[in-house]
Amino acid sequence: MDFIGYDFDKTIYQGDSSAQFTLWCLSRYPKAWLRLPEMGWHSLLFGLKLCPKTRFKSHLFSYLRHIPDIDKAVDQFWRQKEKNLKSFYLKKDHSRDVILSASPEFLLTPLCRRLQVFQLIGTRMDKRTGRIQGENCWGAEKVARLIAWRPEAHLLEFYSDSRSDGPLAQLADRAFLVTGDQIQPW
Repeated sequence: MDFIGYDFDKTIYQGDSSAQFTLWCLSRYPKAWLRLPEMGWHSLLFGLKLCPKTRFKSHLFSYLRHIPDIDKAVDQFWRQKEKNLKSFYLKKDHSRDVILSASPEFLLTPLCRRLQVFQLIGTRMDKRTGRIQGENCWGAEKVARLIAWRPEAHLLEFYSDSRSDGPLAQLADRAFLVTGDQIQPW
């Protein structure tokens, strides 16, 4: 089956949804601040290349332990932030879309359902602890996850803001780089 692939953050969404959700939660759930030392330490280790991205993200999202109703929080977040979806994407039919994102699946799932996106492939994360199950869905891992989902999947087009998605761009018949609201051939 033929699909249209999209990265999410900074491609069809203005900004980084994970970072925005983290700041949104920190502003509403004071207990989440208890995790700031852990988050800061692992951010430093990651910046120094002493901590792999998957472990870093698990520690970054450890604040989720202090969110009493994560599903409600995600719903409230998207009620405020859905307006950040880019207009070029909203105008499209999403029935063949596959969103491949490093952002957590639990965060993007409600929005993808509302948009009637065909498939979401993101980072699998325990929404109660922040622990990543498997690998962070980034770079070549996106290709592995796409193939694991549907080995016969064929990308007619692929859109991303980042060269780290080069492995997916190579799979697609046509690939596009998205910079702000500008779309140009890869």
